[in-house]
Amino acid sequence: MSGYDCAAAIQDVYQSAFDEEGRDPAFWLRYFNPSPDADIFSDDAESECIAAWASGGHAVGCISAPVPQSLLSGSEAEGQADAQAFCASMLSAWDQVGPLHLPSNNQLYCWLDQEYDTSLSLPYWTGWALYIANYNFANLKTYPLYPCVYCTPSSPFANCSTFAQTSGLSIPEAIWVPVPEFCNGLADPPSWQAEECASGSKVTTKLWQYREEGVCGLSAAVDLDVGAPGFNVASYCMLVVSNP
Repeated sequence: MSGYDCAAAIQDVYQSAFDEEGRDPAFWLRYFNPSPDADIFSDDAESECIAAWASGGHAVGCISAPVPQSLLSGSEAEGQADAQAFCASMLSAWDQVGPLHLPSNNQLYCWLDQEYDTSLSLPYWTGWALYIANYNFANLKTYPLYPCVYCTPSSPFANCSTFAQTSGLSIPEAIWVPVPEFCNGLADPPSWQAEECASGSKVTTKLWQYREEGVCGLSAAVDLDVGAPGFNVASYCMLVVSNP
């Protein structure tokens, strides 16, 4: 199952992505607050959901990319504050669009974007992850949010070593990695060989960004992603169940 992640609004990129790839994505991964370097999904959730429906990729995953990234090496209070903004942004989108539903399995993966040259401290991660995991979304009392991380395990900066120190609800549910890179298209993703954290880190790679925007001579403003064997990415995303 392959799909796209992008910093631009879905309505701004889906047609060019289709023209280049020739097929619909299975899912989209989009940015929510705090992600100041991207268009924010909840700023116009209805238009994004209309575009997601038109694209054929009716599942929308949720990313937060705090800036500056140095925040990720900060305190538990800073992590909690960023998670609070993320949860509010996801709830805002859900409130705006009636046919935007939580996943039927009640497990919405929430991705914290940690770029290559950023360290993730245990206090920040603990504050972020516990707020996400304990968030009473829309007062439903189902606690559907699961903390996950986008990171590069081979980076010399702390990520896997931080995960190894976690326990209980602060253990990441999954990681999403950008290495190695290939030029395969959406219809023929490479065989699974995504980077993993070393044993003992307590996490598993479930999503792989195998091709980034601007490489391989392609122009569409999307990155290409694929789920691990047996992992249905769309089942862990919000779902647009009808055309808004």
